[in-house]
Amino acid sequence: MTKFVPEEEFDQVTAEGFWIADFMTDHCGPCKMLDMVLAEIIYDNPEINLAKCDIEKSPEYCERFGITATPTLLLLMDGEIKSTVSGAQPRQVLESMISEAMYG
Repeated sequence: MTKFVPEEEFDQVTAEGFWIADFMTDHCGPCKMLDMVLAEIIYDNPEINLAKCDIEKSPEYCERFGITATPTLLLLMDGEIKSTVSGAQPRQVLESMISEAMYG
């Protein structure tokens, strides 16, 4: 499932299950490249949820999570941050990070 999440709903939305929080903007080139990779991962792994977090619409995210660049991903299990990565990454790198975050 992919969901656009405003900051005030973030904790409630990501409280259960595995979530990738994608901190992005609409005009970010690397964010658009990463969108394609994330769409493939979500399609192949329906147990993974994707929270799209537009830092221009909810700038509170930057202060709360220390977001200094887009794209930035947080990998969360049941609301707990397991890993963070900035910049567009290849699918293999993301899948390795996701596996580590989900299964330890």
